[in-house]
Amino acid sequence: MTKIFYLSEILKFAIEKEKESEALYKALSGKVSVKEMKDLFHQLMLEEVQHEDFYTKLLAATPKEQTPRVKEDAEYEAYMQEMIRESRFTPPLNLEKLTDMKVAIDYGIAREKESVLFYVGLKNYLPSHEEEKIDVIIKEETQHMIKLLLLKKHL
Repeated sequence: MTKIFYLSEILKFAIEKEKESEALYKALSGKVSVKEMKDLFHQLMLEEVQHEDFYTKLLAATPKEQTPRVKEDAEYEAYMQEMIRESRFTPPLNLEKLTDMKVAIDYGIAREKESVLFYVGLKNYLPSHEEEKIDVIIKEETQHMIKLLLLKKHL
């Protein structure tokens, strides 16, 4: 039997991911000189800050050992465990040495894809009255991915 995560554990991971994305877009905004690119990265950074704030508030309102509302699902649990494990043991992209903007954008696209998958799954863990709020974040993360794909196409 796999471990069912406490909701607080999942929310802490979501906060970590949002902080990492915020740092990525802040660094990218500082590395580019084209105003439109700088503005895009800055806007993405601000949206990640909003997401972090949402998860932080949700975490503050969540009992530490609240069992998620999801029924045990071994496949999904294995996915969540692997995603969290891999994320915590994979070194982040070294933005100081980054010189190829396409590599950075590909990295951002991959992060946004992972976020969408993670947050779709997170909905199963949350009280039903919070699902709509997660849908908003999923939509924003999807839009981030689309913006990055369009930017990559123009490079």
